[in-house]
Amino acid sequence: MIDLTIPRARRIARPDAVLRGEELGVGPTVLLLHAGGERRQVWRPVVDPLVAAGFRCVAFDQRGHGDSDGSPQALASYADDVAAMLHSEPSGCVVVGASLGGLAALAALGDPAVRTRVAGLVLVDVVPDLEPHRVRRFLAALGMPDDYTEIAEDILAQVPRLRQATAELDLPVLLVRGGSGSPVTGDDVDRLLSLAPHATVTRISGAGHLVARDQPVALAETIVAVTTEWPALALLRDLGAGQVDHPGGNLLDHVHRVHELVANWGGGRSVRLAALCHATYGTDGFPHALLPLDRRARLRAAIGDEAETLVYRYDSCDRSETYARLGATPLPLTDRFTGEVIALAATDLTDFALLTIANELDVARTAPLTAEARREIRALVVALAAYIPDVAARALADPALL
Repeated sequence: MIDLTIPRARRIARPDAVLRGEELGVGPTVLLLHAGGERRQVWRPVVDPLVAAGFRCVAFDQRGHGDSDGSPQALASYADDVAAMLHSEPSGCVVVGASLGGLAALAALGDPAVRTRVAGLVLVDVVPDLEPHRVRRFLAALGMPDDYTEIAEDILAQVPRLRQATAELDLPVLLVRGGSGSPVTGDDVDRLLSLAPHATVTRISGAGHLVARDQPVALAETIVAVTTEWPALALLRDLGAGQVDHPGGNLLDHVHRVHELVANWGGGRSVRLAALCHATYGTDGFPHALLPLDRRARLRAAIGDEAETLVYRYDSCDRSETYARLGATPLPLTDRFTGEVIALAATDLTDFALLTIANELDVARTAPLTAEARREIRALVVALAAYIPDVAARALADPALL
């Protein structure tokens, strides 16, 4: 079992440098890219709450910083390093880049082959459309050493490339601005949104440009709040859920609606993620599988072990055998893949009931069902009320089940 308190060393050999870093935690991956003049340790106060929230965090010293060697003069070299980092990780990473790290990430994501490996991008107090005179004044005020002048000038020369890469982003983008000490202006934000209209913007008061130093916990909480579903959604899109027919549109539409119901009914993080992916292995009522069972590790990498186990339990349920025993505690669940009978109790049982009610209510709302089929769904929800009476009562009051 992995000790979540002990960092594990990482090393990537590049043609002209060796990048050294570390990882901590298990679950969906967050790749953290520090600002110029920093090193990976700046992320540690951010990493601890991210790991506690169920993420696996990876941070390297960028070239020419900390324990990594290599020339730090050209943005293209940083971007190639980021691409190498992403190719060493499972697909579906959330990339968090501060200042130089964010610009390196943008430059790397200009390559479509790199973009396909990323679930979303968090820019920490940096935008692609940099105003040269203001950047130079800001760096001078910080007292940055002369050896950063070359990389700063190279970045400014790459602004057209950065703008183009931003305009081509077809994945979620979050800009986290600092407070009054941030050099990012409202006009900067407007230009970012003109390039990436789907981006969202938030601000952390009490932080300057180096948000990870000034407000690490607030930054971590923002990342968790906004990006938790990104890896799951990236996987679903990659597996073609949007092209699979389902009542009410397609399978991706359906799982979004089920997720919304589960969230509105107070489901925790794991069951919300399970709701998004609840049909990944196919179900007894919807046999189309997005992933075969011998590739469960791919879903674990996107949503974590606990949520993946919930998905497997839901998908493996032999409904004729299991539903006949509803009301029992623990509930004997018959695994239709293996024939094994598993005793569901406590949170596992309430989460299973929550997923089942949300799924069935969405079907009742969107599918052209007969009156008999609606009565069967209503009877199922009544039986599940033994485990989550409040949620069952809300579902039974829905017009689709009256």
